[in-house]
Amino acid sequence: GLKLNSKQARFYGIPLEKLDYRKEKVKDWLMNRVRFSVFDLSDNVLQEYLNKFKHIKFEYIYGYTNSIVLFARFLLRKNIVLKDICPTFKCCITTSEVLTVEDRKILSNAFGVKVVNEYGASETGLIALEKSKGEWLLTEENLFYETVNDGVINTNDGGNIVITDLDNKAMPFIRYNIGDIGVISRELSENGKYRKLEKLLGRENDTIILPSGKISPGFTLYYVSRSILESTGVLKEYIIRQTKIDEFVFEIVTNKPLTEYQENDIKEKVEMYLEPGLNIIIKRVEKRLQRG
Repeated sequence: GLKLNSKQARFYGIPLEKLDYRKEKVKDWLMNRVRFSVFDLSDNVLQEYLNKFKHIKFEYIYGYTNSIVLFARFLLRKNIVLKDICPTFKCCITTSEVLTVEDRKILSNAFGVKVVNEYGASETGLIALEKSKGEWLLTEENLFYETVNDGVINTNDGGNIVITDLDNKAMPFIRYNIGDIGVISRELSENGKYRKLEKLLGRENDTIILPSGKISPGFTLYYVSRSILESTGVLKEYIIRQTKIDEFVFEIVTNKPLTEYQENDIKEKVEMYLEPGLNIIIKRVEKRLQRG
């Protein structure tokens, strides 16, 4: 029931650097959407977001799963069903992090509309979209999918999802491992056209709780790392870990040591996207990093 110009409430991040910020706001205006920044999801901010639904005729919510779930939990605590205060509201589309069965129930109860799950990646765009019967159909018009275990293509038990995208003329992705584990069904969907993504494991981010009580999704650190990559130009790999409520450890692989200016720039970016007063530890490591 949605159209290209349907009014969207977008729970998403946004670059905070002035030029990039303005570019995103122009995109939002052109695409008829209102952006709800997910960098701060404390109760007073969520109340401001709720007030907008009372005055704007939104047709759907789109954005990060964990951020939308936090908004839904806020509504449940207040015994509010979003559809009741925004009658034009039709559905909720979640993306990025894994949508659990529990999360789906929370969203359905808080919003009073159907929940549709999308799976995508920044590098390749939309990968799979949920149909009405719960099938996750792969977007095979522009992407080719494989699952790989230890370098061997595996079509039975699944494995690392590997994507080939030749539509990106600036930087084609050939057998690109996006870092997720899944199972692709051999059977086609009921229309006999699309393969189905049966299971998706991983991609679930934690919530960051800061000393001030501010709550941010783990995905906020993507914007921190994006800024660092653009400003330093020397990072090869990195992992950011929250080790204490006020402490973050940056483990980085670089061609050469960071300068004092570059380290200070990293700390300024963390303050910009999170909050001041955090203890930022920067460790340069020599070998490939392990997730965990």
